Amino acid sequence: MKVKVMDFDSFNSESKFKTLDNLSRIKLKFKIPTMFAFYAQDYINNSFKFVMNDLSKIKSNKIVIRSSASDEDSDFSSAAGEYDSVLNIPSDDLDKIDAAINTVINSYSKKRAIVPQDEIIIQEMVQNTSMSGVIFTHDLNTGAPYYVINYDDQSGSTDTVTSGNGEYANRTLYIHRNSSKQLKSKRFIKLIEAVKELEVHLNSQFLDIEFALDKDLIPHLLQVRAITTQSNWLPNIAKRVDEALENVFSLVTQRLKKVDGIYGKTTVLGQMPDWNPVEMIGRAPRSLAASLYQTLITDDAWRIAREMMGYSTPKNQALMIMLAGQPFIDTRLSFHSFLPNNVPKDIAEKLVNHWIERLKEFPELHDKVEFEVAITTYSFDIDDKIHQLIGDVLTDEEKNIFKSAHLEHTIKLIKGNKVGSLSHALKKINFLNDKHNNEDINQKSLLSLPMMIKDCIDLGTVFFSILARHGFIAKTILISLKEKDIITQDEIDKILSNVHTVASELVDDMSALHLGVLSIQDFMMRYGHLRPGTYDIMSHRYDQMKDFMPATNKSQTNLDSEVFEFSKKQLSLINKLLEKNGFGSFGAKDLLDYIYDSTSGREYGKFIFTRSVSNMLELIANCSMKLGLSREEVSHVPINTLLEVSKYNDQNIITKKLKEISSFEEAKHEISIAIRLPQLLVNKAGVYIVPFQVSYPNFITNKKVRATCALLRADINNAKLSGKIIIIEGADPGFDWIFSQNISGLITKYGGANSHMAIRCAEFGIPAAIGCGELLFEQLTKTNQVYLDCATGTINPVH
Repeated sequence: MKVKVMDFDSFNSESKFKTLDNLSRIKLKFKIPTMFAFYAQDYINNSFKFVMNDLSKIKSNKIVIRSSASDEDSDFSSAAGEYDSVLNIPSDDLDKIDAAINTVINSYSKKRAIVPQDEIIIQEMVQNTSMSGVIFTHDLNTGAPYYVINYDDQSGSTDTVTSGNGEYANRTLYIHRNSSKQLKSKRFIKLIEAVKELEVHLNSQFLDIEFALDKDLIPHLLQVRAITTQSNWLPNIAKRVDEALENVFSLVTQRLKKVDGIYGKTTVLGQMPDWNPVEMIGRAPRSLAASLYQTLITDDAWRIAREMMGYSTPKNQALMIMLAGQPFIDTRLSFHSFLPNNVPKDIAEKLVNHWIERLKEFPELHDKVEFEVAITTYSFDIDDKIHQLIGDVLTDEEKNIFKSAHLEHTIKLIKGNKVGSLSHALKKINFLNDKHNNEDINQKSLLSLPMMIKDCIDLGTVFFSILARHGFIAKTILISLKEKDIITQDEIDKILSNVHTVASELVDDMSALHLGVLSIQDFMMRYGHLRPGTYDIMSHRYDQMKDFMPATNKSQTNLDSEVFEFSKKQLSLINKLLEKNGFGSFGAKDLLDYIYDSTSGREYGKFIFTRSVSNMLELIANCSMKLGLSREEVSHVPINTLLEVSKYNDQNIITKKLKEISSFEEAKHEISIAIRLPQLLVNKAGVYIVPFQVSYPNFITNKKVRATCALLRADINNAKLSGKIIIIEGADPGFDWIFSQNISGLITKYGGANSHMAIRCAEFGIPAAIGCGELLFEQLTKTNQVYLDCATGTINPVH
């Protein structure tokens, strides 16, 4: 059968109604709701009676009044959400229909004068909706070859995605355009089949489609327009993405296989488990940041630290791999290294396999594997944990062996004074701090880098890793006291509020600085090395921020917190528990001190070793500037390249080499940004079919910005926002006025890749993070400034 193809130029020039009306005359897999349209000016002149006769065409008991303005859609701009639509109007309620029509007309007149071409659509309301949303047939931001489906399959509404309102508006599925046959879900298969057919009829692969799927999985076409951001896309993007994904598929296929010397028959690759690299360096870090993180932590330091602590460690294995420039942790290695080294091999194999399968079954636990997937330490509720996290995978005898191994291991770590202990780690960290006090990076060259890296690993990241592991042990034991009904959650909060860390000292000193008690020079002597992106040479340090003068709230400190003490009953119960479990003379007060020391020690260790990282970055920046390279250019140069060229004598050769590598890596980074991979790769199919990710923001543009943030509520519409990063709850078109304010960026709690605000920010080139989720949103509401880097996928509060 010959397919009827609409002329694409004609399609682009048509109004929203005429496009749908023309398509309704073609047999499609998409069902187009019954509708009619009229000119707004005719309605104004002839009143409501003008449309009475046409209402009989719609047999549904509910209708929707939609805009179809003359300037709504074109080849070069999209006015998605610009004008109002009114849904779920009873088709027999003439007063409500009249009011809805006037609502749409008023949304025209608020922007500009009504013109003869402005139309109003009255359309059958799609009911019994199982899923609704928006599909882009290429990635809006980069043009990468994905079907991007931003959908709501929970609320039953048809406008949550386009309005950006509600918690269900942030579900996004990425489907590589050549891989849709790998889909398993019937609803998405039907939807993509309908989209592909529509592409053929419209003779275009660049469509923005609003849809609804009913309970019978019949797709309904509510709207279709041309994607308007093509001029911003990378050249030859589809071919470059395809080539990169072929390499990723090959790497993942190999990585999922059994490896000699490592427990577990397969693995799961994740961006947040264990050392959570996405939080540290972002989804698509530049080469310098990624390679520095690998060199300092995930290549060797992580494993050396755990071996020193008596854990079982896979030999010569890097914890993190890069897939198309994106960081992933091999969780099989993590689970292997969470086991004491005296756990028998057959038990270890069973446990790692079981925990891998648990993570596959509950992917939402990917950022809390140490607490809710694996058992990584002894705790007073270990029997309950064994029941929950191991079940019948082990025999009773094997469970006792595993439990005893963890008990022996944990007692040694808490009470010991050897290389894996808290005290030894703090001693080494202090050595690194002493080195910092005698260090002047202005007197160093690139030849100093190898020794700086060695010191940072040998005295910094290895021992910070030990401190961090002690922090996990302390928190696990603390939580177990609650699970045994000895303390409450409120008491846990009080205990933690009594921990005086470097972070709380920073808040105190910020307050002193703000009050003029502490000089800016003294403040910077201690804190000047801090930067929002620890590994990012593009992120300015505190001592490089000319306008650094934080506004602080003294109530944020914990100096005035009520001093916590266990009650006599609690002391007795904890002492008996410790004695019963073989801790000997180690009592409740000793345990509380351990909790305090390990928590504060972890923060102190991080504070000290990050000074090393910051100094390295400044040394690299200073030397690169002398060689004629900017921070932007050197951010794309891997650390190993810098170490290699530092041996050359000819500066011209060094400069040429670095610029060549920078250019090559920058091109790779562009593709890394464009490629979509899931936060958790459980199988090969995930390379091409990327499912909904919980609370991961949709980043718009590849820009970065650091600015004061402004939290806006719905009742604020006259604030001065110029130069600020705006934080709003939903991607609501009602906030369109903010785009007249010359804002620097936008972050929303809810909203997806295809929501109204996503389209707006893509068109205006405003860096944005749409749909950051509840946790991050709450953090951002309590900070004064934000560093937003859309290219690397990072959002950092600047305290």
